[in-house]
Amino acid sequence: MKLDTSKMERTNGYLQGGLEAVDPSLRDLPLEYKKKLSQGFYAINPSEINARIHGDIFYVSRKIDGHLQLAVFNGEQIYLIGRGGTVRTGLPCLEKAKALLVDQKVTSLIAGAELYMQRDDQRSRVYDVIAALSDEKMTNTLGLAFFDLLDLNGQSMKLMPYGTVLNKLRELFPKSGQVQVIETETVKSRTDIKYLFEKWVEEEGGEGVVVRGDVPFMYKIKPKHTFDVVVVGYAEGINDRKGKIKSLLFAFMREEGIYQIAGKVGNLSEEQREELLDLFAKKHVNSNYIETDNEGIAFHMVQPDTIIEVGCNDVMVENTYGEALLNNLVKFEDGRYLLYKSVGGVRFIFPVFERIREDKTNCFEDIRFAQLADLVYLPEESLTPEELPASKLLFREVYTKTLKGKTLVQKFVAWQTNKETVNPRYPKYVLYYTNFSPDRQEPLQNEIRISNNLDQIMALTQQFMQENVKKGWSIVTTPGAIQPWPTYLTHNTP
Repeated sequence: MKLDTSKMERTNGYLQGGLEAVDPSLRDLPLEYKKKLSQGFYAINPSEINARIHGDIFYVSRKIDGHLQLAVFNGEQIYLIGRGGTVRTGLPCLEKAKALLVDQKVTSLIAGAELYMQRDDQRSRVYDVIAALSDEKMTNTLGLAFFDLLDLNGQSMKLMPYGTVLNKLRELFPKSGQVQVIETETVKSRTDIKYLFEKWVEEEGGEGVVVRGDVPFMYKIKPKHTFDVVVVGYAEGINDRKGKIKSLLFAFMREEGIYQIAGKVGNLSEEQREELLDLFAKKHVNSNYIETDNEGIAFHMVQPDTIIEVGCNDVMVENTYGEALLNNLVKFEDGRYLLYKSVGGVRFIFPVFERIREDKTNCFEDIRFAQLADLVYLPEESLTPEELPASKLLFREVYTKTLKGKTLVQKFVAWQTNKETVNPRYPKYVLYYTNFSPDRQEPLQNEIRISNNLDQIMALTQQFMQENVKKGWSIVTTPGAIQPWPTYLTHNTP
């Protein structure tokens, strides 16, 4: 667990580096730990406590809005590994933790902690931590709140009951101060959980509470959050659900005429599904941006003039791998949506349609993206689209088939992005396969394959066509292969 400080750089009074500075055995641990927490957590709101939480004993902790870290101590060195792989040592709070561990003759430790800013006036926010890490004069305001123990003196603690882990943490660290065990109460009823939520969150303005118990699940309880957003599209049901709205596509405004697609919501009553279809069916607009719902049904894009209130249990800004989520920006101009850019984005956890806000309008003040500012931190980035090279179409063929009076469609498109050297988000080659069957439960299905090798992407295209284009399918596009097939591949169409 030795830290190689020669691979780190001094910044703002402490050392910072990447995973190459830590022992190889630890390099996958932050991601694995983050995934484990994400998979074991259930985000609920206070109204769901009785229905969702079960057990005989509960450990209720204050939720701190900080940076999740793994603290590693090898008997001599102590350092933090962030969930994104950033390694830090030399922070004042770490030196304080080291002194406590040395005093108790601890030889090694790996523990979960929140790095947060100590504030007396109000709760710490994620952006407070970022500000403190960027200013040497503020690093002393950072604190560590320990909540989990993975390894102590070479003994794994991962399978220990949480009560055992908590007691061990309380032996190692005090209940308050710059380095502490996260404030936790042991209770035996859901009524006690509600009381602590009301006290810590509703009365004292905390972010939420975390509940662990004698079952292998954790619950994150936060106030239900609501946002005013604009409807930009709707998906209609199929078969016996035809004539009713299935789900709504909603967005925030970033600038005048620029919308950030933020999510989909579908918990509508039967009456609302019919009434809203009547409303939105009259508002169709053209769009070069295509979005589908969770079952592959394309959204009809609509005039952005209907404001709704959407509630949710939580908002996420990254996936379980610690990678930033992306949202699409669209521009509404001359009665048409245009795909504008992809930016760092959010995902709503259990979004719920609350109501139409007839008192709100399509203006920046009412549906601004900044409504999320108190919940999540998203770094500033330019909204101006990047100047990227145009893609080159390599291959495009479309096939149709009529079955029981209905048309089925398959489309194969391969292209060279020409963008991989400009923006690492882009692969060099892409194959996009579309399969539409109106009677299927998921009518529109898509598959994507990417590659950095031309021969490979064309071989994949050939493979997809051989597996899917069988007897009865007719080609409806020309000229077919725009890029010549590699000489050792054969383009056989039925």
